[in-house]
Amino acid sequence: MIWKMLAGLVLAVVMVCPGSAAERVAKIAVLSSGAVQLDGRPTTLPALDEELGKLKADNGVVWYHRQNPASEPPPQGMAVIQMIIKHQLPVSMSAKPDFSDYVDDKGVSRPRPR
Repeated sequence: MIWKMLAGLVLAVVMVCPGSAAERVAKIAVLSSGAVQLDGRPTTLPALDEELGKLKADNGVVWYHRQNPASEPPPQGMAVIQMIIKHQLPVSMSAKPDFSDYVDDKGVSRPRPR
């Protein structure tokens, strides 16, 4: 399953379940087209890199979703993962585009506590 492959790429990053309400969360979505969104708005890779640097300084976490995870990721998806690793940010994978779930360490989608 693609989630297990992706998890292997982020071994240097701590996989997290939903964090406390006090944590700053950046919701990153990579669409099948390669478009990248940050908190529901289109962004560029350089702008995302800058925001991830700020997120690291704030001790924040990333919630990551990719459309069509069964297919090969677009190059932008791999670039986003590399940025998350570069900034050593904890990441929570989400199978749903509304980030209402998280994918656990066994690749199972679980409801994200509110």
